[in-house]
Amino acid sequence: MNLQTLFLAALMTAAVPAAAQIVVTQETGWAHDCFVHAKTGRAFDGIGACDLAIKREALSRKDLAATYDNRGVMLDQLGHVERAAADFNKAIEIQPDLGDPYVNLGAMLIKKKEYAAALDQINKGMDLGMSFPHLGYYNRAISEQMLGRYKEAYYD
Repeated sequence: MNLQTLFLAALMTAAVPAAAQIVVTQETGWAHDCFVHAKTGRAFDGIGACDLAIKREALSRKDLAATYDNRGVMLDQLGHVERAAADFNKAIEIQPDLGDPYVNLGAMLIKKKEYAAALDQINKGMDLGMSFPHLGYYNRAISEQMLGRYKEAYYD
């Protein structure tokens, strides 16, 4: 790659925000509504559904963690990075073997320009498995590129 190609690639990657991903939960109820709103990008409507699911539904550990993760995705969409990161951390605390919240936490760290820490979280999430792996590769590529690891970013 020549210098101009690298510069354009860096510029394009820096201009595109890190992507968060949703986790599939149960098939009915507030938690499911939370998931649907997160998936369709309807954050204003969805956060309330997530709150109700967390407060009122008897959810499995995985579904509770997924609901925190999905609410975090919507909080991120609304620009509430710290609150989103808190939800991703809560999801990790509840279900540490769920990969999605680690990748989403990595996306928050990218926004804070903490690329090495983001890469650690993203790699952990990808190792655990995730609902939409392409978002993990995308976020990992952003972190790698910002750390000057152009070859690794290209392959991701």
